[in-house]
Amino acid sequence: MAFCSKCGSQLNEGDKACGNCGEPVGGAARSPETTSSNDMWMGILSYLGILALIPYLVKDQTPFVRAHAVRGINLLLLEVIAWVAVGVFSWVPVLDGILSTVVGLASFALSLIGIINVANKDDKDLPFIGSIRLIKG
Repeated sequence: MAFCSKCGSQLNEGDKACGNCGEPVGGAARSPETTSSNDMWMGILSYLGILALIPYLVKDQTPFVRAHAVRGINLLLLEVIAWVAVGVFSWVPVLDGILSTVVGLASFALSLIGIINVANKDDKDLPFIGSIRLIKG
């Protein structure tokens, strides 16, 4: 299935021009749903803690993988900062347990949301921390 490179409308097989904008079919782009298996796995690695360094450091990644790699590295850095804060407050017995639980659950939930975004081929920021950019892509 092909899509128009100009307006994104779906093209039928045998079309010579886009029925919506008139763009010649020679300019047809690949379907936005097509993501290689390698892109999928690299995107998933982006949200698995320190393994996020693999897709981040590999050259010649697609924009999809690069965006998720940057989000994964940002999540990793925020997790490190949060765990250092937990360590600082570990001398307070009640706070230590509560903060550890909250940070652990938040890390798990945000990683899971990132993996779901990769599986759905979505290029969306993570909730709550999406606007925080410690590393820019």
